[in-house]
Amino acid sequence: MFNTSLTLRRGLLALALSACASLALAETFHIELNTSSLSGDGWIELQFNPGNFSSMTAASVTLSDFVGFGSSSNAQINGAVSGSLSSGYTISNTDAGGWNDLFHSVNYSGGKIAFNVSFSGAADPAQSASGSVFAVGLYGADGLTPVGTTDPSSSLVQLNWYAGKTANAGNIVATPLVNSLPTTVSAVPEPTSWALMAAGLALLGFVRRRHRAV
Repeated sequence: MFNTSLTLRRGLLALALSACASLALAETFHIELNTSSLSGDGWIELQFNPGNFSSMTAASVTLSDFVGFGSSSNAQINGAVSGSLSSGYTISNTDAGGWNDLFHSVNYSGGKIAFNVSFSGAADPAQSASGSVFAVGLYGADGLTPVGTTDPSSSLVQLNWYAGKTANAGNIVATPLVNSLPTTVSAVPEPTSWALMAAGLALLGFVRRRHRAV
């Protein structure tokens, strides 16, 4: 006998799960660096550079929602970097020198340094282009001493971006790093993904309540 209720519940569960899966494919991430063990001023270095300039696909990262950042007046910029704290910074991987870098003042006393990073880029239908790396590092007040890591790269976070077969649909893979500073990288879902998941879970709950009442 065909069980309409069971079929509906399965369909709604699949709807919710598909929304969760879409979160894993997010192009925006929230990065948070726990600085509760630190104090005073320092620097953050944000880079987005191609692995091989001659075979890379043009891409960029947009930075926003800053927490713990200092004044932009003394920010140091190299390569294809534009913007400000108020409007957001954009770092592209397109500078011919292969070095795109934002060195910005931060204050560690607030307990955390945080921001959002969004990836976008051209398509690579053949899937043959080299990737680009978004890297985050912290430094002391001297701008020279790495904070929270002994990795040779001085990075606390490395996200590797690879162009997708269609534009703005790249793959992001994190490089495992050993840090002494707690670091969190979490996907930021699109509003439509949240809405889809919420609708699926709400309907699933309604069907379960109705089933119990019967």
